[in-house]
Amino acid sequence: MLHPNDSFVYGSEIQGRGEATTTDVLVGTLTFTLALFSVGFGILNLWLIKKMPIFHTAFGCFWASRTLGEILNNLVHVVYSGPVTIIQSDSIPPWLGIAAYHIAFTFVYESCAMHQIISLNRLIAVCFPLHYKRIFKKKTCKIIVIGIWTEVLVVSAAHYVIPCNYIGYGPRYYENVFVKCSVELDRDYSIVGTVLYRTCWVAICIGTICSDLATFSRILYLRFTMNVGPQDASYHRDVRFFAQTSIQNITMTITATAIVLVNNRQTSTSFIANIITFDGVIFTHLMNAMSLVVVNPEVRKYLRGRCSTRHRDFSADSFYTIPSRLEHEYNTVDGKQTAPKSHKMATLL
Repeated sequence: MLHPNDSFVYGSEIQGRGEATTTDVLVGTLTFTLALFSVGFGILNLWLIKKMPIFHTAFGCFWASRTLGEILNNLVHVVYSGPVTIIQSDSIPPWLGIAAYHIAFTFVYESCAMHQIISLNRLIAVCFPLHYKRIFKKKTCKIIVIGIWTEVLVVSAAHYVIPCNYIGYGPRYYENVFVKCSVELDRDYSIVGTVLYRTCWVAICIGTICSDLATFSRILYLRFTMNVGPQDASYHRDVRFFAQTSIQNITMTITATAIVLVNNRQTSTSFIANIITFDGVIFTHLMNAMSLVVVNPEVRKYLRGRCSTRHRDFSADSFYTIPSRLEHEYNTVDGKQTAPKSHKMATLL
């Protein structure tokens, strides 16, 4: 990008316009608000996973890891992206905008990768229930989570290892944009970013949709061929957990498609497309976190019990008596009995 005086200024793409417009304030407020709500619901998710035995499984472990990535990603937007869009400062240190992007990218990539793991987890639970316990052992779950986090750290580092591939948040564009390293460079996109976005779109978005379709087909088969209905606690739970994982797919696929098309260019794109690519990711995270509450009646009953006046004097482990008809669904997850509530989550995965 060239400065008005035709001299190259490194990092000018990620500077504000100097004076905020009404649109800047509205978009910045939207980003900040969505991110703040996502962080709040994400923390609620982690608390529910810790407190409720029904989530003390491999599914809960993977969901917690993905939620942690989403929380950390959205914290960057609460602290940096939202405020700088509202303020529109034109004296932002280039390293700050670049660091904000790469920190956020690392965590959002982790959440996307973990979503695919969750989808495969539901596929195996529904299609191969007899092999579920053997595949998703406690040690296996730890290896998967550690492996995903290690992978995203290595992938994110590629922006720094390969020259002229920096990306940073540009408050004027409401989106992450490519940062040119020299005036001679004739491209306005990051090669590393392009490869990673398209890989994410094909391997994660399309791959997850395929596994979800296979899971859904199996659910329909059980329902209409084997006459397994909602009265079966295990079937009902699998359907609800599947619904949680599939909710993200629509917004995730739309957002990922827009990201691939925009590709961090600051030219030839409308601000509407930029808002879809940037705030669409945050909105997806918010939907993920809310789905845990919306889809699961046990969660809503748990929260109502916590808020009830007559239960305030009870401890977190004894405040609520599970009806006998739901006891199996609370304490039996994926065909196995869960340990007592007093155990830590790590011992139950």
